[in-house]
Amino acid sequence: MNQARIAFIGLGNMAGAIIKGLRNSHAYAEAVLVGFDRNEDKRAYFEQEHHVRIVSDACEAARLCSVVVLAVKPHQMAALLEEMKPCLQQQLIITLAAGKPLAFYEEILGSGRAVLRAMPNINAQVSASMTGLCPNQEVSDRQLGLAVDLFDALGSVAVLPEHQIAAFSAIAGAGPAFAYAFIDALASAGVQAGLSRALAQRAACGMLFGSAKMVAETGEHPRALMDQVTSPGGTTIEGVHQLAAHGFEPAVHAAVKAVIEKNERMK
Repeated sequence: MNQARIAFIGLGNMAGAIIKGLRNSHAYAEAVLVGFDRNEDKRAYFEQEHHVRIVSDACEAARLCSVVVLAVKPHQMAALLEEMKPCLQQQLIITLAAGKPLAFYEEILGSGRAVLRAMPNINAQVSASMTGLCPNQEVSDRQLGLAVDLFDALGSVAVLPEHQIAAFSAIAGAGPAFAYAFIDALASAGVQAGLSRALAQRAACGMLFGSAKMVAETGEHPRALMDQVTSPGGTTIEGVHQLAAHGFEPAVHAAVKAVIEKNERMK
């Protein structure tokens, strides 16, 4: 069992997904998790349901822990950092905020602070997140290893340079919303064709899970795998042509580009 003491400042959807994922993991099921949120209902929920030790303010949470996860909205981050600056010492600071570069944290907190940007996704809740990690130069090998271990308990991890984080987040962070939309569209089409909603959604989920596993484990290019499914003159190629005719690939590219551009505007 991991002995790290981890503080969560903000108990919204993303922090909640991480906490739930940690509690469902072997390594962090009994770890000491400390939390603070201004919302009383959230504090009560996480204390009762996930055994998070609730404290009175962000500074108290930071003083108790060696890892501090900042999980507030980007527009709230500057004020939170100013509030916490006097009580931060040698903790590893992990930020989940989109659009805020490492330089933003270093400017407010000063030099010598170990700060790491983490871009997980909501699938952390079921231990299936794909998380990107970007440390600054103050993060030690031990601290980076701790962060990798933490997010590896929630799925998969990639350590990458900061200039790649926006593109990575647009795919791995925002991508689940696109995948959920695709599942819903497939299931709705199945209902239109006569399947029950439950069966159509189960079929869509199973297909998407298996297809992702196939690409990941074989290492083959997705186009090569498409060729194995689309027999000449068969039924599947008709559907593939309809996706192309209705702009499926350009729409995906536009969605990813829009997320990246929004990320840039938030700096």
